[in-house]
Amino acid sequence: MKNLMKVFVVIALLVFSTTAFAQIRPGAFNIGPYFGFGAFEGNQDLDNGPVIGIRGGYDFTKNWGVEATVNWIPTRYNYALYRQDVGKDDVHTNVFNYRVEGIYNIDLFPDKRFVPFLAVGVGGQTIDYRGTHPGERDRTRFAADWGGGLKFFMTENMALRADVRHVLAIGSIYNDLEATLGIAFYFGGKKDAPAPVPVAEKKVFDERVRLNIEFDFDKSDIRPRYHDELRTVGDYMNKYPDVNMAIEGHTDSIGTDEYNQALSQRRVDSVKNYIVEKFNIDGKRIKATGYGESKPIADNSTDEGRQTNRRVEAVSIK
Repeated sequence: MKNLMKVFVVIALLVFSTTAFAQIRPGAFNIGPYFGFGAFEGNQDLDNGPVIGIRGGYDFTKNWGVEATVNWIPTRYNYALYRQDVGKDDVHTNVFNYRVEGIYNIDLFPDKRFVPFLAVGVGGQTIDYRGTHPGERDRTRFAADWGGGLKFFMTENMALRADVRHVLAIGSIYNDLEATLGIAFYFGGKKDAPAPVPVAEKKVFDERVRLNIEFDFDKSDIRPRYHDELRTVGDYMNKYPDVNMAIEGHTDSIGTDEYNQALSQRRVDSVKNYIVEKFNIDGKRIKATGYGESKPIADNSTDEGRQTNRRVEAVSIK
């Protein structure tokens, strides 16, 4: 027992420094040893003793699972409880418990490193009296149990466990108690998908990096005052290489439709080329379209309105 305790402590110290990825995984198997203390009801005439066992389980969901467990309790049959046997030495006796339990894991702690659970099961109990008393033969009884415990995940594949079980051995309805510590090793199962990119990282133009550049009459040269605005767009496209841009070029109403169409295309191409050359952006990521004078946003009968209409603006990033 002392050696088992040392092994348990050493393993715990080795893994406590690792990062925890704690949670129950649907479809995962687990197996592990446990040990602790077993207490028998007085009329069973058995001394309390250590519990040594192993369990294995399967998690159907994050909440529901099943486990099979078997344990051994080395104890002694207490002759002194029988008047006619006073003075005789106690004799070594083995008790074996085996059962299948349903497990319900409780979502109680947000980080899921600590997982409390409830258990209820059925199985049997065998007592090997080893001929300790003429009236006592080896016995195997049906046994039910209930209890609970706490799992503490140290890594995504290993958890410490503390369990308590109330065992009801059918016969004279003996009430036994087991309190144990153990380790569970997990294999397989479905891990949660990585957290999605926050909405704010994806939705570029809901809170748009606005691009709205105005031009001089009959010109497609970019005014220096807009260089910082273009740098903001270029830096953003470098930071998010999956983002594409569509830009539109426009003119005022002075001139023919054909001329203004070509002028608007020159303006939008000028902006595209600036972004591509200055910030090393793949030109395929920018769709540049000229619309001539067909989409005014101000009154073309005034100087101010015509200046506003001589523009290139971003219409979408996706």
